[in-house]
Amino acid sequence: GIRFPPVEDIWPGHGARSPQHSTMGNTCCNPGAEDAEANGMASGAAPPAAKAKVAPARAAPQPRSPAGGSGAAGALDFQMILLDLDQAEQLAYGTAFAAFGSGAESGSVQLDCQPLRDFVAANSACPYEELDVELLRRVGQDGEMKITLAAFIQMLRDNAVAEGKVLERFLGLSSNGETIDSQECRSGLLMFKDELGGPDSVGEGRWEQVFDVAMSDAGAVVSMEAWTGYCKTVARIARVVHMTKA
Repeated sequence: GIRFPPVEDIWPGHGARSPQHSTMGNTCCNPGAEDAEANGMASGAAPPAAKAKVAPARAAPQPRSPAGGSGAAGALDFQMILLDLDQAEQLAYGTAFAAFGSGAESGSVQLDCQPLRDFVAANSACPYEELDVELLRRVGQDGEMKITLAAFIQMLRDNAVAEGKVLERFLGLSSNGETIDSQECRSGLLMFKDELGGPDSVGEGRWEQVFDVAMSDAGAVVSMEAWTGYCKTVARIARVVHMTKA
């Protein structure tokens, strides 16, 4: 029959596999040198790893204020105390009163409440041995041996400073025993602040502001009654500043 020539004679290279075909499977998926250079890769280097996804950072929780610091008393600052001393006392002493225990939530506590007695002794000029008498004076007309929040605050105001020291200082300043001039009054308050007792929480740089507030209605001369009122106001401010760390 008819004999056909080998396929290599008709289409050279289509019989046996060429070296190019034998390596195609290894090179078709890898970039060549020119492609690698265009993509910023060295020839033969592995492709860059995918960037890991980073979860957005959560905001750190705000630390809670210590007990008392986040309440009404903790919100007071020095200027607020100077602007409205009565309200500052209401907030500061009201916060303290609320922690006195049984009955405080309803606005009154027993006279023998130890936290109440300790607080008055530490934050007023009332001697501890006179505390019972002073508390009894504040008992309401209902016959119950209790003291209300309002009576508690008024007690602290009335006993902000020892009146004996106030009168003694006045007589040392006055030439006639009845009046002193306004400048002597201011100088006397500056000396009197050292007799208040306790740490000086107001600080030297702020006392002048305290005196301005206390003597806001002062005239050219100051009576003994006015001097007593100024001393009490200075002491009340100093005590609230100390208690609230304003």
